[in-house]
Amino acid sequence: MFVHKNVKFNGLEGCNITLEITKAAEESDVKEGICSVTVLSESTGIVSIPEKRREILQDILDDLERILPPRTNYRDNCDPVLAAGRTKAALLESSKDFIIHEGRVLTSGNVYLLPFSDNSESSYTIKCC
Repeated sequence: MFVHKNVKFNGLEGCNITLEITKAAEESDVKEGICSVTVLSESTGIVSIPEKRREILQDILDDLERILPPRTNYRDNCDPVLAAGRTKAALLESSKDFIIHEGRVLTSGNVYLLPFSDNSESSYTIKCC
């Protein structure tokens, strides 16, 4: 099963896509396999954190901002926020694979998309097989 989704961000706040992943895995009827989630944006990362620990997201964002603030001397001469966002997203992951066991996807918590630029939209895919 293949699903393509669009997401709109509320500022730079992450978007929880755990339910979408769970739904896709259930609808795929795959009993044992892999669920792969891929972000289709150069400045959006994907991260999995323990349930009910949303404060970890802010720690990740704070650390990345401290390590990689926007600067004006990027080689591609584009918007500094976008350029820094690409680097931050590259340090995270652009895809994550989850095990499907007995028809259930094992995410080990909640899965979030994290935007690292002013672009308020992104897209991602879910492939279960």
